[in-house]
Amino acid sequence: MREYKNIIIGAGYSGLNAYYTIKNKKNTLLMDSNGVFIYHSKTSDIKINIPSAVREKVVKINMNNYSVETDEHEYHGENIVIATGCSREGQIRFMDNAQFYGNHYIASENEFDDYILLQYILKLNKTGIKAGYSGNFMRQLGENVAITVKNFLKNAGISISPEPDFIFPRCKPALFKNFLKVDRNFKVKDGIYAVGDIVDSDIKSGELSMREGTFVGSRINGVMNDFKPVFISILDNFDGSGIRIKSKYPWGIEESSAHTGYIYSLMSAFLSKYYRTRRGKMGIISHF
Repeated sequence: MREYKNIIIGAGYSGLNAYYTIKNKKNTLLMDSNGVFIYHSKTSDIKINIPSAVREKVVKINMNNYSVETDEHEYHGENIVIATGCSREGQIRFMDNAQFYGNHYIASENEFDDYILLQYILKLNKTGIKAGYSGNFMRQLGENVAITVKNFLKNAGISISPEPDFIFPRCKPALFKNFLKVDRNFKVKDGIYAVGDIVDSDIKSGELSMREGTFVGSRINGVMNDFKPVFISILDNFDGSGIRIKSKYPWGIEESSAHTGYIYSLMSAFLSKYYRTRRGKMGIISHF
């Protein structure tokens, strides 16, 4: 059995940022079957090779003896960070059927996935497929968010209906049968952490996952700060304008904002270049 101080399973948004944050790199194993970080931009998926990742497929995680079994080796770690994410195969299949959605209305099975759905609908309309939206305009993030999103869609020419024709599916847990329950410090148990989309929460956001990974990496370093969750997303309607949404409502804090303007379309394009250059490292962006 190969011994490590820290083992991180998954080199996605959360796992990669946990790895970047942990100071003891020499005794930290980053494991991902593909060794590729994929940043989902508004127009395409950006694939970034991660040379430091061990490309082995995880077969079993034993949380009782802190071991990880892959298709090639068995590892033991004092700390294990589970960042296996969720499977979006159903969502990808749904998006691949774009030809069916013209003049039809789409709603999300999970209302917190509306930021993904709305960006997809905006993209379809840009390509000439007049798909419409059915939903609550992200009201769960605040009434002011809902009002701004509704006006943004209206200005973008997106049609609205209270009844959907199609349902955009929620993602499923990857590797595990169920999503993992954690405490406020993302511990499953002492020495076992879960971050990102594998966590038992309806909110599956890349930006939030990065913050969680950074937080757990800091905890492993010995920094005992409290986690401060926030939902942030940018929608781009591809005509030079965008909307930036920021909210703490899902965590019981009545604080949110939603602003529109051309600068947010530029910001969306900037982030794609930023994460490509930084190889998925959140860095200074976490402060904005």
